[in-house]
Amino acid sequence: MKNFMKNYSYPIPPGLLFILLALSACARSYGDDAIKVTQPTEKVAETVKQKAQATEKREGSQDLVKDEVSVKKSVEGTPIIEQTGEASSYGRGFHGKATANGEKFDKNNLTAAHPTLPMGTKATVTNLDNGKSVDVTINDRGPYVKGRDIDVSEGAAKELDMTKSGIAPVKIEAEIPAGEKPPSKGNASTPQKKPVKNNR
Repeated sequence: MKNFMKNYSYPIPPGLLFILLALSACARSYGDDAIKVTQPTEKVAETVKQKAQATEKREGSQDLVKDEVSVKKSVEGTPIIEQTGEASSYGRGFHGKATANGEKFDKNNLTAAHPTLPMGTKATVTNLDNGKSVDVTINDRGPYVKGRDIDVSEGAAKELDMTKSGIAPVKIEAEIPAGEKPPSKGNASTPQKKPVKNNR
């Protein structure tokens, strides 16, 4: 009787077998999707880092914070590019002019120009001087002034409370749009933007 019990195996019900196979396939698919998202993010982050390092060497007195770039994960596990650097704001003279992605620049919209982040990137910009933050969408290229890492619209600058100085040390937390490839070099297509005069 004991030998019979050792050699007897209980068959797996067809329904349970189907569920187990489906869960296994989902797990593999989720893992593949995570790899697809993370790899482009790492490549974009490396491009952002290289640009930031090259820019910081020319900052001089405009160096308000050490430029750093890293990839972290959100609470949901989404890869996030985190960058610290200097932000400036668009001059009002650019209102209504075309941005790099073809949209008309609206100084009141919460948008920003970045030299390397893909168009459509959603980013949270935090003013490290006062802790105020704003969510922006990258829709343009720039800034082209040495020592600057991101140009924010007037509307975003107001949210960050940086309209008087025109420049501030910031932290940028960017989520790359799905399926985006790292931007090619020399992708900037808008004319040089002059930031609001810096009184510091």
